Amino acid sequence: MNNPLTTQVESRLGAAYISLMALFFVGLIFIALKNFNTDVSVLEADQTRIKTISGTERTLIANWVEENNIELPEGEGYRYLMRKYPNKPWIR
Repeated sequence: MNNPLTTQVESRLGAAYISLMALFFVGLIFIALKNFNTDVSVLEADQTRIKTISGTERTLIANWVEENNIELPEGEGYRYLMRKYPNKPWIR
């Protein structure tokens, strides 16, 4: 036998739960899109391409440089690696 007083409470809790789950997954999609778009961003003013490196990729590069004893020139940093190794061997 159904209790008519609890059906309204149960439906509201279910709707709130489904709404929170939907917001969570939409948030995950936006985070994934942001991470996808951070690889290369184009400045509108002078059409200069700037390579931005994510935190994960920085860690991979740092570990790869340490393992392979690669010398980085003064003032160049990761830009030197991007030009010298376009195939990104640190991702493998």
